Amino acid sequence: MKYVLITGASSGIGKELAKQFAKKDHNLILVARREELLKELEEELEKDYLVNVICYACDIAKDPKAVYDFCKANDLNVSVLVNNAGYGDYGQFIDGDIDKLSGMIDLNDKALVALTYYFLKDMKEKGHGHIINTGSVASFIPGPYMAVYYATKAFVLSFSLALREELKDTGIHVSVLCPAPTKSPFWEVAGGETTAVYNNIFARTAKNAARTGYGLYDSKKAYAIDGPAYKLLIAVARHLPLELCARTIGYLQSKTKKAR
Repeated sequence: MKYVLITGASSGIGKELAKQFAKKDHNLILVARREELLKELEEELEKDYLVNVICYACDIAKDPKAVYDFCKANDLNVSVLVNNAGYGDYGQFIDGDIDKLSGMIDLNDKALVALTYYFLKDMKEKGHGHIINTGSVASFIPGPYMAVYYATKAFVLSFSLALREELKDTGIHVSVLCPAPTKSPFWEVAGGETTAVYNNIFARTAKNAARTGYGLYDSKKAYAIDGPAYKLLIAVARHLPLELCARTIGYLQSKTKKAR
């Protein structure tokens, strides 16, 4: 029996990705820290879509290999790995909490690399598999007031596209989902829910992003940006000096208004 493993599956984009895969009859391994939310989602998906769902509560920032060991111990065949777990932090870098910022790198990048490494070895032995990493529109541009977060997502895109090229003749695909600012718990955790970047008419939903993410599974494309407005934004930004991009994003993220 094949499984799709999704990290950060208890809420937001991860939860909606689980629903998208379940709708298409994929069995799931859901990973997140909050076991009670995972169990609620497990019951919902098994009832609504009649798929097999396995939950594993774990802090992958601290021990990513525990997820791999759990799958091996239970003889679970992971054919699709969705590295979705991550968080951000809003504010000037110098005013941030260094432990939170370091933890962001551990989760957004180091855990992603470790899980990719462990599961990729099995995929190479089998000669097939798909790894979908959640990046961001932030992957393409510098982001003042969320400097570390934007940098972690730039890493995800660069790492994923390089790995995709290495694996091009192996039957294994690597793709990057690049969501736009999304109405989800992410922004509350980051503390940026009052910024102009978040409060705009083009902001997307977690369901929008998840549909785009599942589209990558079908198409096997290198990456996908969620939302036509943001596709245009990034297309333009890639032709502008990075310093100008940083200044523009810094202006938008420094502007706040009362949250709705």
